[in-house]
Amino acid sequence: MSEKVYFIDSRIKKFDYAYSLQGRLEKVLEKIDLSKYFSRDELVPLKMHLGNRGGHHTLRPNFVRLVTEKLKEIGAKPFVTDSSRVKPYEYLEVANQMGYNQLSLGCPVIIADGIFGYDSIMVKAGKFLKELAVPSAIYDAKSMLVLTHVKGHIDSSYAGAIKNLAMGCVSRQPRGCTWKEGGRGKMHFQMAEIMAWDKKLCTYCAICANNCPVEAITIKKDLFEVNEEKCWRCGRCVKVCPEKALSVPQSHLNFSAALAEAAGAVLNTFEKGKVLYINFILDVQPECDCMAISDNPLIQDQGILIGDDIVAIETSTMDLIEKTAPLPQSKAEGMELKKGQDIFSVLHKKDARIQIKEAEKLGLGKSDYILEKI
Repeated sequence: MSEKVYFIDSRIKKFDYAYSLQGRLEKVLEKIDLSKYFSRDELVPLKMHLGNRGGHHTLRPNFVRLVTEKLKEIGAKPFVTDSSRVKPYEYLEVANQMGYNQLSLGCPVIIADGIFGYDSIMVKAGKFLKELAVPSAIYDAKSMLVLTHVKGHIDSSYAGAIKNLAMGCVSRQPRGCTWKEGGRGKMHFQMAEIMAWDKKLCTYCAICANNCPVEAITIKKDLFEVNEEKCWRCGRCVKVCPEKALSVPQSHLNFSAALAEAAGAVLNTFEKGKVLYINFILDVQPECDCMAISDNPLIQDQGILIGDDIVAIETSTMDLIEKTAPLPQSKAEGMELKKGQDIFSVLHKKDARIQIKEAEKLGLGKSDYILEKI
């Protein structure tokens, strides 16, 4: 049986709130009956990326506010959350700058693994990851609503709901553990101990150090040092290095499989049917929202997808993106896409759909879907 995915096209046909993206999102949330997923007095995490200083193409607060209001109407108690991306206290400051706070969203905004980033519970994963640290605010919740700003990514090529769970619902480093013992970094680096540095290519520009979220890199004249204990293995330094002097040996297939495995480990902390997904194909960026910049969108806005099957909603998202053309003045300007190609896979030179196929192999959902246009 095909899984149903609701689609709100970004094209507006009438000058009427009811036909706006927000108005139609409100209509869908009422149609699907949120009380099937969330109960009265239940604390419901709204899992989303809170952005980074320097970025501005992120999920619009008005959409988040609408979701919180609809949850409150059925008596649920929502809160917006993410695991620590930068130092947790600073991440809350970033969220406030991005317009994500209690006044704007109508609910608390918290860091899922605590103000120091160590509040997590170890759960079983699989053959690649063994164990992962899931933030307590996610682990202890009975249900979850996943709000995903669709974009590109340094390692996964495509960052959607799977990546939102795999990276965003796993702590950076469990208390008393190394990054290899349950933290998010081992998905990025896998078996690599630390990034490789090519002295011959390095110009000591310090862009890597300036982009490091934990200040683990020291750059001086003819000196490059990494504090391995502080390093989160996020890979951001590798991405931003203009001279390609930093690198991480990695298998994209293994990384994609690890993402699916991590998403499955997170979903196993919930009862079946208690997680709802909303994918926003708006302001689609070439890189993750954790980067300290925003670029021109790669494609025209497509709209919003809603469903309760993670594989179905990810497949439908990629199917929509595959039909779009690169926008002028974007990073993908002039890109020629052949039939069956998508903008992320060509741009990042990595197959964006592998993670979705791996998730289906693990039984996280079905790629067969029916799209209901609203």
